[in-house]
Amino acid sequence: MNLKDRLIIDEYRQNRASFVALGDVVHDMLRQIVERAGLMVLGIEHRVKEEDSLIGKLARNGDYYQSLDDLTDILGARVICFFSDEVDIIGKMVEESFVIDWENSSDKRALIKADTFGYLSLHYICSLPFNAGYPDDICGKRFEIQIRTNLQHTWAAINHDLGYKSEFGVPRVFAREFARIAGLLEIADDEFMRVRDGMHAYSKDIREKIVENRADDVLIDMISLREYVNRNQKMKEFLAEITSICGAELSEINPENYVEQLRWLGKKTLGDLQNMLKENHDLALSLAKQALSCTDLDILSSNVGLLYLCRAELYLKGYSSEQAAEFLKLSIRDKERAERQAERILQNCKKISEASHGEI
Repeated sequence: MNLKDRLIIDEYRQNRASFVALGDVVHDMLRQIVERAGLMVLGIEHRVKEEDSLIGKLARNGDYYQSLDDLTDILGARVICFFSDEVDIIGKMVEESFVIDWENSSDKRALIKADTFGYLSLHYICSLPFNAGYPDDICGKRFEIQIRTNLQHTWAAINHDLGYKSEFGVPRVFAREFARIAGLLEIADDEFMRVRDGMHAYSKDIREKIVENRADDVLIDMISLREYVNRNQKMKEFLAEITSICGAELSEINPENYVEQLRWLGKKTLGDLQNMLKENHDLALSLAKQALSCTDLDILSSNVGLLYLCRAELYLKGYSSEQAAEFLKLSIRDKERAERQAERILQNCKKISEASHGEI
């Protein structure tokens, strides 16, 4: 190691603690950016380069660096997004939150030639501003922020593992294979966005149909069922009746598990579910009163209405205890427990029904 590189290593040792502190600040800022953007991301990472890694880099490319300030990746941070358009959203907010060294930053996605392979991310060389409340010893130090999708991250990790960081180091026999894989990943990223946008549009369409009472022929799936529970006026009124039993509030829970249970009961459309609510309302509400009137629960799942409607269905449609147990096994793995609960549900329904007829 020559004298210049030894001086850089000494400077690194003196400043490493500052880079560690800087990393914590940058990580927290990126977390806040993601929260403000209202996005869910796969991960936020950061690391301070280890001394052995720095020594190796200087050995390979020492002529490029005259001091520690010339190295912009002593601290590296990364945001891994699920969708490619989120890369640009986070990137814009990074530009607004940090001092950007535009000369050394790049959108590496735009640098790939049309006839070469690659699948790269958005890279910024940043620093914290002085006079913004940060400790002076971490301000002005340059660091790298990468923003990429999960598939871009996978591509980069595989490339790193294989040891080929650009098309120039790849044997010709494999270059075409790399290009094909990179192309497939880019297409996959675009397709994930298309599916996401399609699901959002589908949810909006279902929501409008439910609000306007035009959803009878809509098939039950996890999206349509969620929108029905949250938007249908009759279901909202039914849930309000249940929560008033014990003065509880509703906690919105995904009703996806009930899609299979409703299909088992022969309910295929939201119209079927609406009829089920109409026909089973009284018994289902009585079951809820029996179970909740003596409790002090202050939070109930938004699926509680579906729970009691399904139980009432088992009795009103004449299902046997064996069939009821089979139904319960969709959500209860313990066979004996499912059988015991099936017997109890049908007995309770019978008692409530007989009591109701007796009052009449």
